[in-house]
Amino acid sequence: MSLLIVEGARKSGKSYLISQQTVLPVFKFDFNSNFSHWDFDKHGTDIHWFGLGKEIMLHELDAAGHLPTLLVDRGILTNSVWGVFQRRITEEQAKRDLIKFNDRGLFKNTEILLIEGQFKEERKKDIWDEDDKRREEERSLFLSFSSLLRSLGVTVNVFRNDFDIASVERFNEVIREFASK
Repeated sequence: MSLLIVEGARKSGKSYLISQQTVLPVFKFDFNSNFSHWDFDKHGTDIHWFGLGKEIMLHELDAAGHLPTLLVDRGILTNSVWGVFQRRITEEQAKRDLIKFNDRGLFKNTEILLIEGQFKEERKKDIWDEDDKRREEERSLFLSFSSLLRSLGVTVNVFRNDFDIASVERFNEVIREFASK
């Protein structure tokens, strides 16, 4: 079927926008619970490879026709960005991984929607809150890796979230258009 992967920096409103749509089923890997349960090191390489394995399996299941059309809350781009952002892997390694992912045909029937915007209020969400102060670094990595994927022929669209009802309505229209393909 098809995957629409919603990506973007922390506090860009991804999960909120996704929660406001009812057109597509949503898959959100419970990263924080798995991280805690398996006792990963925040900066260790194991968590990167764990995430990459999950991404490979998700996309292989999709390619084999075992999944319905899904809206995915964060995916391969987040794994790559956070691998570099947390210094688990180098930027060169992340780019090689994305190229290999593409070479294996794992982006077939996949589109990425990169959410741009920033929620201005402080929040206490999870163990990653301290990284919010490095948001521009995170955003820059998302833009860089999105550019790489576009150069490989992967569909990556940018969606501007202004944190208003008009953004929710525009997001829902994007989802309806994707679902109708």
